[in-house]
Amino acid sequence: MTNCMLLFPNRADKPRGAMPGASITGPAWALPLENMQRRESYLVARSVDTQAANTQFTVRINGFMPYRVIVLNGHQFSVTSSLKVTGWYDDQSYSSPDFTILKDAYPSVAFTEDLPWEAENWWDGKPLTEDIAGFTQNVIIILPLVSQAPNIRVEIFDPNNAAGYVQIQRLFIADGWQPSHNYAYGGAHAYETDTQIERAIGGAESFDRREPYRVARIAFEYLPQDEALLKGLDLCRRAGTDGEIFWIADPDNERTLVQTSFLARLRQLSAWEQVVYERANIAFELKELR
Repeated sequence: MTNCMLLFPNRADKPRGAMPGASITGPAWALPLENMQRRESYLVARSVDTQAANTQFTVRINGFMPYRVIVLNGHQFSVTSSLKVTGWYDDQSYSSPDFTILKDAYPSVAFTEDLPWEAENWWDGKPLTEDIAGFTQNVIIILPLVSQAPNIRVEIFDPNNAAGYVQIQRLFIADGWQPSHNYAYGGAHAYETDTQIERAIGGAESFDRREPYRVARIAFEYLPQDEALLKGLDLCRRAGTDGEIFWIADPDNERTLVQTSFLARLRQLSAWEQVVYERANIAFELKELR
């Protein structure tokens, strides 16, 4: 298990204050690419069709901002889709880049030997539609090393998408914090819901169902005090309880990335606790944003 990641701030947002931000260009999309830079969940970028020439875009980050993770949040790609992500500096080019990543949108999550012959996913182990229903779908690209290449092209290959287009809710590009040691045992992932329940006099119950959302409760114990202060407590200061943080519990575990990675915010601001000489604790509660 690799140490978790708390990713902030989003380098793909529009310029704001001290944040230089980014611009997104590409072919004409039916719903504009800049919608990926907006937080409103009802705004999405949607291509005109599924031809590869029309399902790509290029991000230009203003300045040399470090990042290691690129996330396409809230997509509706088919399980057979794939992507190519390329990053380059101004003195390089798309054909001579800093990095190129080829990735399936959905990793194999089942082993052939564990599935019956008749299973729909016997050959490739890809998740079934019913397995991923209810999850916000994310494509998470983790680079081997931090990059500052300001030019990033994302190419989506999904010609068999039944909707006839590809759609993305949010683009998240960030570096953030990967603690020097992982969160303590007892860290928890849970589901919560705002479903409203009304009970009649006779005892019958009626429901106004709301989609459950994920919550992660994690604590870091005996971190170097400077790391806990300059990374952990500073995350609280900068993100507050409204800033978007992308949480990845185990970056190396492709089989559980969908379940344990999500766009979130801090529920409350945590205290930096000095527990022994030059060591400190800090804890977080992260609520999924949908």
